[in-house]
Amino acid sequence: MTTAAKTILVVDDDLTAIALMRAALQKAGFAVSTALDGMDGLRQFRAKPSDIVLLDVDMPGLSGYEVCAALRLEAGPLLPIVMVTGFDDFRSVDAAYVAGATDFIAKPINWTLLGHRVRYLLRGYQAVLDLRTAEARNTALLAALPDLLFELDIEGRYVQYHPPRSDLLTTPVENLIGKTIEEVLSLEAARVCRTAMQEAYETGASIGKQLELQLPGGTAWVELSVSRSVDSGQTPHFIILARDVTESRAAADQIRRLAYYDQLTGLPNREHFHARVASALDHAGTNKRQLALLCIDLDKFKRINDTLGHSVGDDLLRMTALRLREAVRRGDPAERAIPGGTGDADLSRLGGDEFMFLMPDIDAPDQAGVVAARILSAIMQPILLARHEVMVTPSIGIAVYPADGDDFETLFKSADLAMYFAKRQGPGTFAFFKSSMNANALKRLTMEGKLSRAIAGNELSLRFQPQFDLGTGLIVGMEASGSCALRVNKLKPGTMRALRPCAWP
Repeated sequence: MTTAAKTILVVDDDLTAIALMRAALQKAGFAVSTALDGMDGLRQFRAKPSDIVLLDVDMPGLSGYEVCAALRLEAGPLLPIVMVTGFDDFRSVDAAYVAGATDFIAKPINWTLLGHRVRYLLRGYQAVLDLRTAEARNTALLAALPDLLFELDIEGRYVQYHPPRSDLLTTPVENLIGKTIEEVLSLEAARVCRTAMQEAYETGASIGKQLELQLPGGTAWVELSVSRSVDSGQTPHFIILARDVTESRAAADQIRRLAYYDQLTGLPNREHFHARVASALDHAGTNKRQLALLCIDLDKFKRINDTLGHSVGDDLLRMTALRLREAVRRGDPAERAIPGGTGDADLSRLGGDEFMFLMPDIDAPDQAGVVAARILSAIMQPILLARHEVMVTPSIGIAVYPADGDDFETLFKSADLAMYFAKRQGPGTFAFFKSSMNANALKRLTMEGKLSRAIAGNELSLRFQPQFDLGTGLIVGMEASGSCALRVNKLKPGTMRALRPCAWP
């Protein structure tokens, strides 16, 4: 595909000059049209604009200066207009530029160099056109860009800006230029920005660093993309793109809460709590410290749920979580958090009416007992629910690392067993785990398994032996033997009562 030849309009009243110019320019590869005076030149250009115009200065009618001024007004500031003049004095040259000329060529003309001179002018014209096109494209891109765009120098001073959203600026946009980021942003936000600039200075770019902005309309978060821009012989500048990520952060936080927090109470769920305990165990193992795990269960919660309804039960669980928070936040030395601790992370609702509390970095197990007693006192206060005054009693089981286990599952099982032992002791009590609880639990589990198999296999049998009153001859009682012993109540003479199985020996 061939490129169309550039077009040149030559305006001159000298036929010989026109002929020579046409020949020289056509030989250089240009398409040439000619006009003998200024009015004809304007008419031809208006009918079919040329890429460049060569104007003789001294013509009858409109002078070259007047034609140049008219063309400049109509064609705009970029069209190359060359004045061809026999005058080489300063005043004539200055008049040509005042009229809007791009360049001038003095007579007599060097016909060999004319084509090269025109080609050079057109090359500059094309470069300006390309630059204007690029600028228009960049302007369109910037207009479509929803992000803040800044240029900062090596000292962190604002050089240029493109703020499509002024609501994300901490100061009016007209006050930015010449100020440093420390003068505009908070200390922490400026520190993050400086870190990104340093990374971009060393590697060429920095992506993904986020900073918080305190704005009149509230808090916003932006994510920075920083690139280093170096012009030849100049110190580096930084192009900073700041994208509003407030909504995406909020969405991510919501997803995180759904994944790691109980929606009813706002406490960490089992998965989150498991990770917290694992971290605490690592710390305790490294530093030869103890920690305690408290398993907290509400006695007879199901009865309240069934009697007053699930919504009341939910209110009770929320109130219990609130009282737990208050009970464990009173600054007791036993509740010192390990590095990175976040307060509520040491509490968890595992599900139903079961809660857990982690006490990291304790000096002695007795400290867990002190906190357990405080939790009992806090939860056992009467609560007004659905116009009913309700009092719930918790049972608490306590397991201590490393004596009762060295991982989450073992400690949880130990605390859970201790909690059930506390329930058997009576409402509103706590118990520390003991190894004998494991043996008793195993014995009970074994017994229940054997009973289930015996019932399924119809292996149970009873043998009865009556007890008689020798004076009256009436049956006053009954003894039983066989695979299951029975507890027999004394009978009134002459009566029989239903027999109740006693506890399995």
